[in-house]
Amino acid sequence: MPLSISEFLERGPATSKEIQFSTGLSQTSVARQLREMSYCIIKLKKGRSVRYAMTRNAFGGDDRLPLYMVDAHGNNTSVATIRPMSHGGFYVEQATGMAPVLLGESGDGVFDDLPYFLDDLRPQGFLGRKVAHEMASQSEEFPSDPTKWNANHVGRYLVSNGDDLPGNFKFGQQAHLRVRRKPIAISPDDYPELADSVIRGESPGSSAGGEHPKFTAFCADISAHVIVKFSPKGDNEVTRRWRDILITEFHATEAIHAADFPAAETRLLEEGGRLFLESRRFDRVGEYGRMSMISLQSVDAEFLGLGTIWNQVMMALHEKDLVSWQHYVDAHFLMIFGLFINNTDMHLGNLSLAIDGNVFRLLPVYDMCSMGFAPKAGEVLPYDFVPKKYDSGDFIDDKAILEVENIAHDFWQRLASDDRISDEFKEYLSRGNPIDLMRAS
Repeated sequence: MPLSISEFLERGPATSKEIQFSTGLSQTSVARQLREMSYCIIKLKKGRSVRYAMTRNAFGGDDRLPLYMVDAHGNNTSVATIRPMSHGGFYVEQATGMAPVLLGESGDGVFDDLPYFLDDLRPQGFLGRKVAHEMASQSEEFPSDPTKWNANHVGRYLVSNGDDLPGNFKFGQQAHLRVRRKPIAISPDDYPELADSVIRGESPGSSAGGEHPKFTAFCADISAHVIVKFSPKGDNEVTRRWRDILITEFHATEAIHAADFPAAETRLLEEGGRLFLESRRFDRVGEYGRMSMISLQSVDAEFLGLGTIWNQVMMALHEKDLVSWQHYVDAHFLMIFGLFINNTDMHLGNLSLAIDGNVFRLLPVYDMCSMGFAPKAGEVLPYDFVPKKYDSGDFIDDKAILEVENIAHDFWQRLASDDRISDEFKEYLSRGNPIDLMRAS
């Protein structure tokens, strides 16, 4: 028995001639039925060729899932409609003024899985595991491990939580129609209780990536949205080591700022037996405004697929005219700085870009700290690190590398003069500035 048009299109997109051949229908009949099915039909154009695909309902909604971007004033602008396709994958239907990069590497808006800018919003890291555990407790359909979530899990989560995602996307009509609420202002005096609630398994604020315990809040002191990391309680070697690492992140941002490179704005606070590192969120503006933010990891996965290191991915993006030369240079400089301060955690998820028309621009660096000193499997190893001299090849000259060395030298000097670091860290730094030791080797 010949297939119906809908049965045939469930297998994948097809041209009118392919539909005619498989259904036994005439060109006129196919054209008429496709017009009658227009509510669930997508035309995929490539040159003069047109293929037809059929949509499906998804994520507890219909086959038209609106995507909004929030501006710096908190206003929503419709930028696209996400159309789940019956054979699998998704189609991004353009809206007026949509950033072309949302259409992906192919430029046609067709994605085999969730579009890269949505997949980047899945729960991840320390807080992501808390979110996944909470979702699993409410529905057996959700795995408690967020790394095991498929597109359906992620999509359903985004639709129900689409009004407070990282970056400036809002996904789904519910998020758009939800009444905008003034953020609850939190004082740093409240940080110890928020930290305790995180450790107990609660998840204050929205999801944020990264493995270090943290929470998000709107800080009344500075009238800004923040991400707050914190040390464990107590005074054992593990606690002291994590305190030291938080202090390195603070001084890294201070040294980077002093050299006029982009970095998150941070401050250290001592409250309730913990050390807190508070970072202003650069994807939030004031109470309601938001800014674009997409991880380099997601951009790489869509446009390149290299999966390597910052400078290589940024160079490849520059060669595709997706980032400027200056942003490549800045990212390369920051990576070299990280190597000089023993940052062993510079994966592609720890650098982000913003959408800027049909290109991306580099956002301030974050999570820049001496993670090479972190406890490993609960064991604290002695402080022992001398940077290696960096050879960048033909892209960064010796004078520029010397400039980064000087910024790292300033970082180590700042640390050595900070009374909050542990005695073990002080003893290590008393042997000399690691940059001086590198230069002498």
